[in-house]
Amino acid sequence: MTLPPQFTGEPARTGTRLAAFSIDAAIVLVVAVVTALLTGSPAFGMLLAGEAVLALWILQSRAGVSPGKALLRLRVSRIDAPFSPGAGRSFVRGSLVAIGGLVFAAGAWVVEASGAWDRSGARRSWADRAAQTVVVAAPARPSARERAGGPGPGPARLAVPEPTVVARPWTPAAVASTGSRGPVAPRGAARIHEPLAPPAPPAPPAAPVWGAQQPAPETTDAASAPVPDDATGALLLIFDTGQREHLSLRHAAVLGRNPAPVEDTDVLIGVEDPDASVSKDHLRVEYDRGGLWVTDLGSTNGTELVDDDGSTRAVEPGRRTGVDDDVRVRIGNRTFTVSRLMGATS
Repeated sequence: MTLPPQFTGEPARTGTRLAAFSIDAAIVLVVAVVTALLTGSPAFGMLLAGEAVLALWILQSRAGVSPGKALLRLRVSRIDAPFSPGAGRSFVRGSLVAIGGLVFAAGAWVVEASGAWDRSGARRSWADRAAQTVVVAAPARPSARERAGGPGPGPARLAVPEPTVVARPWTPAAVASTGSRGPVAPRGAARIHEPLAPPAPPAPPAAPVWGAQQPAPETTDAASAPVPDDATGALLLIFDTGQREHLSLRHAAVLGRNPAPVEDTDVLIGVEDPDASVSKDHLRVEYDRGGLWVTDLGSTNGTELVDDDGSTRAVEPGRRTGVDDDVRVRIGNRTFTVSRLMGATS
């Protein structure tokens, strides 16, 4: 058995699971010992330790993590979908681990290590099988260049920084002299959205030479061209929680619980997520002449595109992916749609 295709990670290794469980157990033990020493009451220390276990259970049921799992980039998820396990599954899972701990306390570690004997390949422990859960190791976060959708670093690109390119108007004189439409901004170069100075009037066309073949202007790839300066309108993002966000066509946006910009001009949109299933920096959304594009920023719970028929396609982390019309985007447990609000074009 392997994980469904919508999972972006892989089953957690047994050693990593035991290390995460040991961190959580150490936290509970420290809470009990420190409380007993400060109050002089072992019973009060045991009571507070029980409350710490309850807090870990609530955190795991809602977000699928605990301090140890978050530190080692592990997450408890439902086996059928990359979502938080919920209260019921977490209760079953935690109860079996607690029952194992009644056997000289080391039984809890035996239950966690039982995933090593899972022949299906998913490394599910006895508790995971009973609760229909799986522990997933999140993929490593991509580099800053990969998060922006560009190629990985190389010697030539490290030696020469990419310049800031200002698009200039095309004129027939430029075609006659260069045979092209002038400089085109490479992907990843900083774009200046507003002109620094009024454009110069176009030069008069050069006189044609009799018998000479005039070069034709080259065509550009409209799918990767930026939005023209005279385009107006906005994007409307509508989430399943009722949250609505407007986004200019000329700016990209980073979505997450507490997002940080990938580029200086990025707009930051905080996503309302009571389940804490959305990562701090989860998704980047941008629009150009080719349509809408999304890039997963190495999120824990991944990103999916949901078609009208309910079929889903996972978005590969760090890869710029096009989104068709009438397709919903799912980030963690949240889903949103994107509509373009049309405006006049001069």
